[in-house]
Amino acid sequence: MDIIESYKIQLQDKLHTEEILDLHQIASHSNSNIYLYRKHMIADAENLPKLLSFFLTTEADETFTLINDGEMDKKNQKNLINFLKQKPINILLKDNYDASKNESIVIV
Repeated sequence: MDIIESYKIQLQDKLHTEEILDLHQIASHSNSNIYLYRKHMIADAENLPKLLSFFLTTEADETFTLINDGEMDKKNQKNLINFLKQKPINILLKDNYDASKNESIVIV
């Protein structure tokens, strides 16, 4: 069964480069895909140049959606949760979606 988690996030301040690199490392070592979505802009967290561009163009009080597509092992899930609990990040909403192999999921 595929799992998709989405988090609606509001930044309270800009993320530092070190924090962005932490998210990149989490995505790079995970067997799931992590995407960021804001104003018709999508960034794959494994693609460091796009991830940096995404956060460089995100204002301090803007909201965006982080989408985790696929199941993570416990260590990477814990790392992602710890990343999301950082001070500049405010989680406004969390949703989980489960789908069998015969279903498609569309996030609008």
